Amino acid sequence: MRNKMWRVVDLLDWTTRYFEQHGIRNPRLDAEVLLAHLLEKSRLQLYLHFEMPVFQEHLTPYRELIKKRIEHTPVSYLTNRKEFMSLDFYVDERVLIPRPETEQLVETILREKTGNSERLLELGTGSGVIATSLAVHQPEWEIIATDISEPALAVAQKNAETHVHTAQIKFLTGDLFEPIKAINPAGNIRFDWIVCNPPYVKKTEWDTLSPDVRDYEPEIALFAGDDGLAVIRRLIAEAPKYLAPNGKLIFEIGETQADTVRSLIDAEPAYCTYKLLKDYAEKERILLASTR
Repeated sequence: MRNKMWRVVDLLDWTTRYFEQHGIRNPRLDAEVLLAHLLEKSRLQLYLHFEMPVFQEHLTPYRELIKKRIEHTPVSYLTNRKEFMSLDFYVDERVLIPRPETEQLVETILREKTGNSERLLELGTGSGVIATSLAVHQPEWEIIATDISEPALAVAQKNAETHVHTAQIKFLTGDLFEPIKAINPAGNIRFDWIVCNPPYVKKTEWDTLSPDVRDYEPEIALFAGDDGLAVIRRLIAEAPKYLAPNGKLIFEIGETQADTVRSLIDAEPAYCTYKLLKDYAEKERILLASTR
């Protein structure tokens, strides 16, 4: 990249080819996102300024980003940014990168809600995108978000602060329901909603994951025992103790886990109804269950 006057279009074309040679899945998109990030422009602005020269002050850090990307560092970790529910969130290696499919959890809650002053518990909040997105859409709701990882909670709190919702969301450290037991030993707190995007990958599937995921995203947010259901079993068994009458449990599952999850729900008498919702690929990926 030295000794040449580079334009935006030249850089994008060169980087796309280079990423293709190194097996990057979305070479053009990644090139655009990284260059737009460095130049502090949107992708649309890049296209409107295709002929704009790019000087050494940006070429040097861009070269470093390219190097890290071909090592499969996820783009969101390189830019510290991920869009979720049309909101911008900060992400880094302390948290799982939010997936577009997870937006369906939030969309389902907003569609199925029955009131404007409900109480919601999110377990394993990670970057806090679910809790914060819900707070943005439902400013009257009372929200508690827990996570076993203190570093992850620091990211979640940062995102809540960015969207000015720190007063509405209470963040607690601990494993699943343990923080609720700690603040409410009498066991009389109840929630209208319990939501979770749990780890559900089998340990045996480690080698099948892309290096972007396997080598960089936190294992604790990915893997859940030999069958991938360790956390899901606990959710189904323990949630009824914390749900109000007609309360709802909603969580994401792996694309091959629907039949097993049906059996687990059927075996728990506290639930009166449930349904499995399909994702954009027409696979059953979200469990929505109601208590009596």
